[in-house]
Amino acid sequence: MNSKVIFHCLGMSQQNYVKKFVVPAVIMALMFPILILILIPSVVQGAMIVGIILVPLALVSIVLIYPLSSLENKKKEIDNNMHYFITHMGVLATSQMTRIDMLEKLSHTEAYGYLAKETGRIYALVIYWHVSFPVACRFIANRTPSVLFQDFLDRLAHSMQAGQAFEDFVLSEQTVVMNDFMTMYQDSLNSITMIKELFVSMCMSLIFIVAFAIIMPIITGIDSTLLLGGAIAVFVITELVLLLFARSKVPADRIWHTLNIETVADRRLKWSMPISLFLCMMVTGLMLLINDIPIPIMFALSLTPLLLTGLIARVEEDKIKRYDNNFSSFIRSLGGAAGSRSGLILESLKELTAHDFGPLSGNVNSLYKRLKTRLNTPRSWEHFAAGTGSNLIERFATMFVEGTNVGGKPALIGDIISKNFMSILSMRKLRYSSASSLIGVLYGITGGIAATLFLSLAIIAMLAKIFSNMSLPDADIGISLAAVGNANIPLMTSMLMVMMVCHSLISSILIRVVDGGHHFNTYTHFVGLVWVSALTAELTIRGMGPILGM
Repeated sequence: MNSKVIFHCLGMSQQNYVKKFVVPAVIMALMFPILILILIPSVVQGAMIVGIILVPLALVSIVLIYPLSSLENKKKEIDNNMHYFITHMGVLATSQMTRIDMLEKLSHTEAYGYLAKETGRIYALVIYWHVSFPVACRFIANRTPSVLFQDFLDRLAHSMQAGQAFEDFVLSEQTVVMNDFMTMYQDSLNSITMIKELFVSMCMSLIFIVAFAIIMPIITGIDSTLLLGGAIAVFVITELVLLLFARSKVPADRIWHTLNIETVADRRLKWSMPISLFLCMMVTGLMLLINDIPIPIMFALSLTPLLLTGLIARVEEDKIKRYDNNFSSFIRSLGGAAGSRSGLILESLKELTAHDFGPLSGNVNSLYKRLKTRLNTPRSWEHFAAGTGSNLIERFATMFVEGTNVGGKPALIGDIISKNFMSILSMRKLRYSSASSLIGVLYGITGGIAATLFLSLAIIAMLAKIFSNMSLPDADIGISLAAVGNANIPLMTSMLMVMMVCHSLISSILIRVVDGGHHFNTYTHFVGLVWVSALTAELTIRGMGPILGM
């Protein structure tokens, strides 16, 4: 990547970055070990030497990696908003708005993040620096981190120099940019398959590490609790790294709205979490009074009340998906009706209240009643979007209102929004399909992990029972009888269940990352995976008991 692109994203020159960050970091990295040696030389021994070396390396690594990390984040921010940006531009172009006025309006749209900032730079070059529009577009195109945006700006500059009408160019770009976006989205979805295979293969490898940690104390005599704890830590940390990697690959496509309007669904979700936590504490307290419940089942029962929050989030999310499926036909019908009535939205909406738009019909009726008061049209549409709970409806409804308010053609606006909305929705459905296949794999691998680990634990329990009354020396049979006799089976069972709970949580978060749903929806699969772990563990212990002579 060109250095001018990297430091353009940072908003400073390469020389300034070196002066303000690199040089101070290098000086601190060199001074840190010297100061340690002078001030507290007694600590420079053993493992502390490694720590003293790692601190300077970490400082230098941070200042070198940060520009690249910032560049990648800005690139993703642009790519994830490019389809909204071109739709918004197409909607505004139907109003015969000038290019400069359009850029100014788009640069003030906070939802576009860094894309709005880049658009504002083009506006500033044209207005304040008196650079021609094509030159300003090419200047930013050579410095933007996004290939999608760079190609768009190059095409825009060429069309302006060729004399093509701006509205014709923007309308033709709807198909070009949306095809590029869908290709990028498809590539991201293909990476889900790679993530799934990577996650499964890593879990299979980590299973053997933990299984060996359970059995190795018999041979080596090492404290079983310490060795098992280290193996569990490696297992959980590795899965967390895989989760972060998956999050960087999957496209950011928010399902829930971002409006500052609290709806019934929002309140239901808000209060469900404290209730679930309270029930978890109550169930845990009751189980502490009962001593004959198996440890794996105790873990599962204590976390089961979280299912309340997860199911509520799931029900509300399914409603949002149904609203999304009906919005395209509604906005296209509204645009067409308003176009035949010279742009009269209220009268057109009144006619549409008699039509059936599925679950969206009630929201359409409420929207008409709010608009009829003629108090605040944008706010009425915001309440409409908040009522559906959909981020897609929120953003596209805002575009429709802005386009019609500045004199755009309602029929054309409705057609643009409807087509692009359906394109995004088709990609989302593929994403949901990928998430569904991932769910089956994760449930299967969770059951396999639990069966393998608790089988190893059952073998240790069998050996502990066999050698509990024997006093043979370790060397006679090659087995550390002390390690077997000192094995704390209930503690090891609890440690393994803690690991399975962590695995279940990470797996359920991975499902949410892939399908893009609400984080509260995580608890549905979290509880399910914990129960799979607990039942598999208990069935393995009870099923292998007679076979192993326990």
